Amino acid sequence: MACRIVPSTAPPDGRLLPDPLLFVGGAFQNKDSWLVHQRFLTPYADVITVDLPGTGDTGRLPVRHGSAFYARALDHLLTELARPRVNLVGVSYGAFVAYGFAQRSPERVARMALSGMSDRLPAEMRAVCTRLAGLLRSGRTVEFAETVLAHIMPSRPSGPAGRGEALAFMLRSQFTGLPRGTAEQYADHYERVLAHPRLRPGLRDVPTLVFTGEHDACTPPDAGRRVAAAIPGSLFATVADAGHLVCLERPEEFSEILLRFFSGRRIDELPYCACEPGVPSRAG
Repeated sequence: MACRIVPSTAPPDGRLLPDPLLFVGGAFQNKDSWLVHQRFLTPYADVITVDLPGTGDTGRLPVRHGSAFYARALDHLLTELARPRVNLVGVSYGAFVAYGFAQRSPERVARMALSGMSDRLPAEMRAVCTRLAGLLRSGRTVEFAETVLAHIMPSRPSGPAGRGEALAFMLRSQFTGLPRGTAEQYADHYERVLAHPRLRPGLRDVPTLVFTGEHDACTPPDAGRRVAAAIPGSLFATVADAGHLVCLERPEEFSEILLRFFSGRRIDELPYCACEPGVPSRAG
């Protein structure tokens, strides 16, 4: 396990957020995936990013280890770093991990934001995950790239003109050129998702925001609504002109949502962020 700690540029007594932000990314992210976001966030808080076991440069992790293992790993990391409490950010599969950590150690989570999350793996997505793992195991990275992009990129143009095309080009290049070791890590991830497909209910006492892009086809808004409905006092929101990869499609807006939520300010005042009717628009 490895981490990157970026100190806030503000003095300790002048920071908007006294607790650091801890990022837990998805299958294709590592501790270096948040450099753009750090520019928006470090004026207000310390930022911690991680390579969980089985991601980044940490090598492979047996598929039998799921969110409970990751929760223990995060708890150990924060103890080693002497960070008693964090504002927790989970993205895609990292949201699943973050949720498990908050269940295990709610006292260590000031607030939590979960982006692109589902409560279960539908049958059609089980088939997709099985196919993606098979393509990676057999070295068919071009087919893998086209298949995964069809599911994680929005079906209609999103964000500023040209950003979606640029993001798709970047991801396609990344996926088609995967080193063998990274391809095996990705395949392990899909098999881990298949082995641990459901969210375990029972999270309490952690102010939580669940959000995703309005055009998310991978974890559609209804999936996020179900997650939010299972967490007492939580908030659900959609982000306009975005799909599953809100953090990449709209990084500045993604960061602003986090800062507002973690500081207890309204997010429904943001022109691109829609809170659900009947759900409190003020967190806390």
